[in-house]
Amino acid sequence: MRSSRLFPLLTIVGSSLFIEACSCREDPIHLIEETPEDPHDIGQYLSMGVLDGAPVVSYYDRTKGALAFSVGTIGDDGVSWEEERVAGYAGDDGLDPGDVGKYTSLEVADDGTVWVSFFDATNNTLQYAQRNDVDDWEVALADKGSGPTPAAGKFSSLQLDGSDPVVAHYDEGYGQLRLATWNGSGFTGEVIDEGEDFVSDDTGIESADANVGQYSKLLIDGGTQYIAYFDAAYGDLKLATNTGGGWTITVIDDGIDEVTGEEAIVGHWPSMLVDGGELVITYQDFTNQDLRIARGSGENWSTELVDAGEWRGADSELFMNGSYPAIVYFDGNNNDVRLATNDGSAWSLDTLAGDEAGLGFHNETVEIGGQRYVACYDYTNRTIWFAKL
Repeated sequence: MRSSRLFPLLTIVGSSLFIEACSCREDPIHLIEETPEDPHDIGQYLSMGVLDGAPVVSYYDRTKGALAFSVGTIGDDGVSWEEERVAGYAGDDGLDPGDVGKYTSLEVADDGTVWVSFFDATNNTLQYAQRNDVDDWEVALADKGSGPTPAAGKFSSLQLDGSDPVVAHYDEGYGQLRLATWNGSGFTGEVIDEGEDFVSDDTGIESADANVGQYSKLLIDGGTQYIAYFDAAYGDLKLATNTGGGWTITVIDDGIDEVTGEEAIVGHWPSMLVDGGELVITYQDFTNQDLRIARGSGENWSTELVDAGEWRGADSELFMNGSYPAIVYFDGNNNDVRLATNDGSAWSLDTLAGDEAGLGFHNETVEIGGQRYVACYDYTNRTIWFAKL
């Protein structure tokens, strides 16, 4: 383990086999949403789910500094969106209610209730929104973090435990990983990991205060709660696991190359799923700007290099493609959205789209009627890009 103050680019030699695909697909994916009239910058901090067989998205309306939600209707010519204004929009009095809606995370309950967690940048708190029907939203405080001065709610990640929402998030004020759990009428917050200070040793790396919880990603599977997150003091990918008897903290990747001994900062933008009896986590090696994947359980983990291209691996979104995991992620060198698939022996790397626009920000995928769809923020057109995968 080592400090996150280590920034020089390092070279890691991976053991994986790679198949680099052509720079475009034979069946090009095109932008299929009309760009809204200006000014209307929507789609940052995108989160996506499925409601009654339709795609639904929560996102930040940058034009208004607000939280919005849309229901999509997929047709032969693409998708059209019906937008609902959730929080942060000026009312009849014309007063500005503040800047809200970043770091959204959305889940849809079996009864159709939509839950969204998000960051209130004006009050520095974690907020939630509950949708009971069309344009029927309840918005309230979920967690303000530790201490008298709120500074929590970034990197919110919401999952449902049965029908009850649970939200992992980062308390920036105290550098802690927190969890907010629904108690029937509101949320109860707790600290999951407060981290440890990094004390400088003979390597010359500067000491650093404890700071954990950025890029938090929550997964609830079979009653077990998993939170993948970044330890900024040590530069590690960590995992908090709760099977019902309390939390266990594990370092999944400490960034140290076993062959060369070189060190890297790892653990940005994790995404998770359970494959058989193993947990699978994708994440970015920040130092080398590579996409990596980890597999394991308990204390037994293996890591693998997936894409070692230039500035790859941010905003990773992991899903099962048949029998094997697949990953949608950002190519920061070309501002493209990319796809990594595996056939059991090697990774195939493919550029999905981006020739006509800057894509790959806040990637999300859903499956509807046996068809997988992908969405992300279109930085060029300042809207939501949505397409068949």
